[in-house]
Amino acid sequence: MESEVQPVVKKSGEEKLAKFISYILHPLLMPTYGFSIIFFTRNYISTFTPPRIKFIIIGITFLFTFLLPTINALILLRIGRIRSLEMETASERVIPYGSTVLYYFALFYLFFNADFPSIFKILILGAAISILLTMLINYKWKISAHTIGIGGITGASLGIIYRLQLDMNLILMILLFVSGVVGYARLKMNSHSPAQIYSGFLLGFSIELLLMIFY
Repeated sequence: MESEVQPVVKKSGEEKLAKFISYILHPLLMPTYGFSIIFFTRNYISTFTPPRIKFIIIGITFLFTFLLPTINALILLRIGRIRSLEMETASERVIPYGSTVLYYFALFYLFFNADFPSIFKILILGAAISILLTMLINYKWKISAHTIGIGGITGASLGIIYRLQLDMNLILMILLFVSGVVGYARLKMNSHSPAQIYSGFLLGFSIELLLMIFY
């Protein structure tokens, strides 16, 4: 009897870990993580950006890309427009994704008209385009927003290495590992199929990398 109970307990622990990973590596947090990586690693952008400007950029990014979309989702949950924050059906994702796209493009407009380096504008533009495509694809197919998010920050890192010749090879390797962890978590939670995981990563990775190279 004990041998039959053991796998259930282990599986429950893995599912809790997968859920925790999904929360702390939520796609809406990726822009904030991306700017934090740029500002708090050793590179010339970090060196020549005053600390006050760093925190202003990170704070505004967190507000537009995570806090406002999250508040919007909580309101929709409270009034019954969505059944859970997971938003498992395509119809539930339409309004949250649509409003999030607007927040991201609003932030891009804000950065575009500010005297910020172009790399910041590219990162937000790539994230906005990724969410827009995610919304459109999800009408027909549930692609993984989590792997789109981590794929985007990974592709942006490779693009920054190519474009600005920054030494971010270690960060790139860490992000590739984290991408695998995110994929594992989403599979463990039965949120997506392997095809949805891989296609999400490739979509986010490609958009940010191409923008970094050609924008």
